[in-house]
Amino acid sequence: MGRSFSLRQICALMLVLMIIGLGAQAESTITAREAYVKLMQLGQVALAKDAPKKATVYFSQARALAPRDPRAQLSLAEAFARGGQVRRAEAFLRYLLKQPEQAQNEAYYLAGLAKLQSRYPFVASASFAALPSTNIRNTSSQTVFDTLLGRFEIDDGGDETSGIGVDVGVKGLYRRPLREGLSFELGAALHRIWYAEPELRYWRGRLTADLIWLEAKQDLRFGLHADRIYYTDVEGNSSDRIASGIHGYWSRALTQDTRLSVNGLAEYRDYLDKDTLSGPYASLGLGWSKRFDNRDLLFLGGSIERSKPSLDYHRYWGTTLRAGYDTNITDTLRGGVNLSATLRYYDSDFSAVDYARQDEVYRIGVSLSDKRIKIMGGTPKLSCSYKIQNSNIALYEATSTDCRIGWSYQF
Repeated sequence: MGRSFSLRQICALMLVLMIIGLGAQAESTITAREAYVKLMQLGQVALAKDAPKKATVYFSQARALAPRDPRAQLSLAEAFARGGQVRRAEAFLRYLLKQPEQAQNEAYYLAGLAKLQSRYPFVASASFAALPSTNIRNTSSQTVFDTLLGRFEIDDGGDETSGIGVDVGVKGLYRRPLREGLSFELGAALHRIWYAEPELRYWRGRLTADLIWLEAKQDLRFGLHADRIYYTDVEGNSSDRIASGIHGYWSRALTQDTRLSVNGLAEYRDYLDKDTLSGPYASLGLGWSKRFDNRDLLFLGGSIERSKPSLDYHRYWGTTLRAGYDTNITDTLRGGVNLSATLRYYDSDFSAVDYARQDEVYRIGVSLSDKRIKIMGGTPKLSCSYKIQNSNIALYEATSTDCRIGWSYQF
């Protein structure tokens, strides 16, 4: 028959066990510095055994103990790269480079970026997006056009067509560091845009060559580009186009939380089947952004543009104002709202009327993404906008709701 224990004996036994446990815990307690050293050693061992995912865990924990130590940061970037996430490694170092509290480590981050680009000169990405729209043909919302010659019915006017398009793309980059903080980049991208309506299907290709300067407080990109749009199923005159020119982007931190940016573009657009639309185009934009608590982002911006095709009544000056706000709705869900207003003033009287065309385009948009949703490591993003285009030329009045459900994967 088994032995029974009294309540007092049971309590005494529990007390002894607690004392033994506390003693063992006291003996095993180590300092934060010792824990950091141990985690770094475990991470290096994991890398040596070709286990970058384990190394990522160890280096992340080490970084949490010493958030300003560049050794843990660079080791974590190395683990990302060794795990096939080169773009993530570079993005991580660029993020650290922009943090004011990490200013003393600028040289380490620039050297780390140059090392990654030298070791992995080729990077690639793929993207997929669904493009639902209430007006895929951008059809005029008006049914008639009044001119000096009389009233004319607008083809399909007021008969908007809803549909869903698909955008599948691939992109490749070759990077060559020239020195720390300066690199040369060649890029090539190809997209296929497909709709059920054959006349809306096309290919879009782009080639770029850029010089990139990168510093803690500012960065600069300047280069050349060539674009090609090819409509595959259009009978007769199409909107096939070749564009080539120069582009640039400059950004500088004004304070710890605010940033100023300038972007510009100048190119010649050659419409292969529509000579009257061919001509130079240029734009210049200015942006200002502010972060709040490293989670919310406010953006304000504006731009001016000039289009000068060969046909005079298609030439215009335009200006756009933009505003946007992004925030973390929950721990995983991020959302945003954006607004824009565009005005375009054309140079000459439109065909068959005695006044020049004027357009007003207003947009309001929202976006959502949830980092819990992962597809091959990428998080899909939903963005939708409602557009109203007013014009004193009935042909160009239109409304539409356009969405994009996009995802990208970086090799």
